[in-house]
Amino acid sequence: MAKVEFSNAAEADLVEIDEFSVVRFGENVAEIYMQGFNAAFERLRDFPLAAPLRSEFGDGFRCFVHRQHRVFYTASGDSVLIVRILHHSRDARRALKGEAE
Repeated sequence: MAKVEFSNAAEADLVEIDEFSVVRFGENVAEIYMQGFNAAFERLRDFPLAAPLRSEFGDGFRCFVHRQHRVFYTASGDSVLIVRILHHSRDARRALKGEAE
């Protein structure tokens, strides 16, 4: 089972997503949305290589979609690092620039 960790940027992304969701859709909807992320992160513990490699975003990046967001991560051995969690409308290349360095 892999250990899932979060970059500072990914943690900030989750806070921003949650705060926006509460304001826009209400606490109940925001909680359900965030529970979906948590379930996805739990699946990554068992299947860290499940998402395809997305080399166009940088070496070793993998990406999966959770509703309106893309989760970018790297996996190495028994470790998963969630790098960013970006709304599908965001320019992922720009947001990820420098994250692979």
